[in-house]
Amino acid sequence: MAHEMVRLSEHVYYLPGSVNTTLIVGVEQAVIVDTGGDKDAGRRLKRACESLQVTPVAVINTHAHADHYGGNDFLVRNLGLPVYAPPFEASILENPYFEPVYLFNGAKPPTELLSKWLMAKPSPVAHILAPGRLELAGLELDIIDTSGHAHTHYAVGVGDVLIAADAVFGSVVLGRYPLPFGQDIGAQLGSTARVAEVGARVILPGHGEPTEDVQALVQANLDAFARAARVIETACTGVSTEAVLKVTADTLNLEMRDLPRYYLNLCVVGAYLSYLRETGRVDLTLAENQVRWTRA
Repeated sequence: MAHEMVRLSEHVYYLPGSVNTTLIVGVEQAVIVDTGGDKDAGRRLKRACESLQVTPVAVINTHAHADHYGGNDFLVRNLGLPVYAPPFEASILENPYFEPVYLFNGAKPPTELLSKWLMAKPSPVAHILAPGRLELAGLELDIIDTSGHAHTHYAVGVGDVLIAADAVFGSVVLGRYPLPFGQDIGAQLGSTARVAEVGARVILPGHGEPTEDVQALVQANLDAFARAARVIETACTGVSTEAVLKVTADTLNLEMRDLPRYYLNLCVVGAYLSYLRETGRVDLTLAENQVRWTRA
């Protein structure tokens, strides 16, 4: 297992994967930040702690998207670890059904939305996080509000390393997914800019490679958000939300071959439409029993 870990600083190791998971290592103890998508990711983290000869004492979840807390169940059941999570997100950790429900407009979702990709096993939350200093494993951690990708999203600072999770995406990921997921675009823009202000030497995104070129990564994310906003604004020609998604997907060459991807992207488009309306760039009308979006 040791060869799978990458050391970022004296106290921070990460395990690369489709979702990066992190160990914050103190004297004989460790804190796990995000646990991956399933029990296999949880087992991997347990073995990583054993290879470092440290005892895990807590899990911090940056937010409650299933690919970031799917390993919680294994770690809580087998190691009895307490879970720390942001407010609002804690409710989803304890009731994972909420995620497919909100993606399906609050209604009972179709079975395709009930996969582990969108709905991990429930995880009890022992502590609600708040921005500020938190002491765990004999170390002082900085809990930083980086909400936007999720309704409540916190990054974790450890010395000169920022465990940013999905406050930013790696540059390769941005190239692969030109419509990055967000639930509050205005907050997401502010949080991405805040990442550059932390003063970290290295940034570890939730998806993608760590980097010391913080400004370049932040700018790449801001550019991706701006491009998505322009495409969605242009698609507002007096059509429905679903039609805006269709034009956006065609323009950005998105392929939505399954219902989870469709509803995730529909959620993102809805978030952008809300942001564009708040900032005066689009209008909505309700006519003939349909909401229609037009450029302002």
